[in-house]
Amino acid sequence: MSGISSLGVGSGIDIRGLVDQLVAAERAPQQNRINRQQQQIETQISALGQLRSALSGFQEKVRELGQQGSFITTRASSSNSSAVSVSAGEGAEPGRFDIQVSRLAQAQSIASGAYASRDASLGTGTLTFRFGTVEQDEEGAITGLVQNPDRATRTIQIEPGNNTLQGIRDAVNAADMGVRANIVNDGSGERLVFSSTESGAENGFLIDADGDAAIERLAFNETSTETVQTRAATDAELTIDGLAVTRASNTIDDLIEGVTLTLKEVSETPAAIEVTRDNSGARSAIEGFVKAFNDMQGEIRKLTRYDPETERAGPLNGNATARNIINQIRNTLTQPMDALDGRGVRAMADIGIVTRRDGGLELNAERLNDALERDPEAVAALFSPTGIVDGEGFRYDSNRSTTESGRYGVSVSELATRGRFNGAAIGGGPITISEGDNTFRVSVDGTRSEVLTLRPGTYDTPEDLARELQALINGSETLRDAGRSVSVALDGDRFSFISQRYGSESTVVFSSVAAGLDAALGLTGGEAVAGRDVQGSIGGREAEGFGQFLTAQSGPANGLKLRVDGNLTGDLGTITFARGIMADLDRILDGFVSSGGSLRSQTDALNGRLERLESDQERLDRRMTQVEARYVAQFTAMDKMVAQMNETSQFLTQQLASLQQSRS
Repeated sequence: MSGISSLGVGSGIDIRGLVDQLVAAERAPQQNRINRQQQQIETQISALGQLRSALSGFQEKVRELGQQGSFITTRASSSNSSAVSVSAGEGAEPGRFDIQVSRLAQAQSIASGAYASRDASLGTGTLTFRFGTVEQDEEGAITGLVQNPDRATRTIQIEPGNNTLQGIRDAVNAADMGVRANIVNDGSGERLVFSSTESGAENGFLIDADGDAAIERLAFNETSTETVQTRAATDAELTIDGLAVTRASNTIDDLIEGVTLTLKEVSETPAAIEVTRDNSGARSAIEGFVKAFNDMQGEIRKLTRYDPETERAGPLNGNATARNIINQIRNTLTQPMDALDGRGVRAMADIGIVTRRDGGLELNAERLNDALERDPEAVAALFSPTGIVDGEGFRYDSNRSTTESGRYGVSVSELATRGRFNGAAIGGGPITISEGDNTFRVSVDGTRSEVLTLRPGTYDTPEDLARELQALINGSETLRDAGRSVSVALDGDRFSFISQRYGSESTVVFSSVAAGLDAALGLTGGEAVAGRDVQGSIGGREAEGFGQFLTAQSGPANGLKLRVDGNLTGDLGTITFARGIMADLDRILDGFVSSGGSLRSQTDALNGRLERLESDQERLDRRMTQVEARYVAQFTAMDKMVAQMNETSQFLTQQLASLQQSRS
């Protein structure tokens, strides 16, 4: 407001104060209305923010549980963990086992003869590593090698740039072929020590050396004399409940389903392995959900309550959205899941979650534990998307957002097969592979290998050659990088090359085969047979097969994906799919807290009202400025008139005084 410092000078009245009081009195009713509405709106906006924050916190827990997956967890323990340690994972079933370790698995190590210097030149040549079970006689002399079909023969070139002990060590380590090289000085000279990185008898190795004399001293085979074995490759030997078994590694995950054993030392007595159901993780997750709901519900109560004693209401008392939120959530939590009809668990009440008188949730731990013991799959289905299989030969894999909860029959008319190449008859062994006539390329599942060279020589039996071929193909860098592999088997007197992948994209095709090798392997006249995808139906409708996976493409089951990994056809059983209550809760909560949700809409509307109040304030300020100016003009005119009258009064007073003096 403008200030006029001379107001009242003429009249002696506090005109400034009068103007301010008059303007304030005229402003007060409308200013109070604006202030009151602004405070109410800001309080509501803050309350909606608190409500949205509470719902978002609850939504985080809802989404966490919605992704929980299986509630079936197990725990494993060992009575002698210094000999056998144990851990349990997915698929482990409760049970008790007695395991005694009689021998640990070892990795093979060999040491070369002594050399004067690690820097001295050893000439040039090649070192060829062959992997498998090293055969030895009673005196320890090497008599042969049974090729490991899963490990390819590898050759290291020794050239002027790497022809020292150090260079050879570095070249072997850079090849990353499962052998680690080190140089050790044992007092008699420098020795190269080669050690397999994998334990087990099948992971032993021989070294064929070809080249200068110093290079040939590194050979470890049937004819070598200097390089000696310092540790033999051995399998672990143990008994489980009296049954003798062997494994290549001291870490064993294929003996008891879902259980990993780690053998640490030989034991004189069996270690008792206990596998038990562990419900602590599921219980903790569900307790966290109940707490999150109660925290959210408590915040909503605080914002919407009315206290009759103080006659004070919360900022959202009477807010329809707040009431709607809690009603929708409660209705969702109390509804049974139709997909779980016929099971002992189909609603939250069945696992001990009940509503208290104050609207919060309460968890009955005993009832929850009982449900987890009776039907953990159904408990999981209450919370997250789950497929419960009643049948055999198939399992649940995944679903899409289009998949509806329900029970669907599963039928398989044709199992998936793997692509293969069946060679022509070759007769028995021995089979001779000639130098220079031993190369080929092979395409596995559409990926073509580099040129592969089969080790020349005479193979006593077709089985020996099959192992060598499998190791060579699976050792291809191109195929290995693409995740392609094959198994090579004998079907009578024919070689069969089988892809490890299932489905119509699974193929094995040979090309660029040397003439002599073509005849030796029976590739001429052989037949390439592509794999087939699984065929069948889900929920009575034809499903799409891809490899071993069968996916529904229509109807309520649309998007439901199963893995058919058994060997059965026909009606295999049913799968009960449930989306879980958390999916519904997440959708409901998203309708309130998302950027396009109702709480955001309400907040935007309130912010719009604030903006309109700001406009009202601006209009009021402008009008009050005009009112002030009018009052100032009026009082200024009055002040001038009073000043003039005062001047006239003073003049008349002076004149009267002069007249009186002149008379006297």
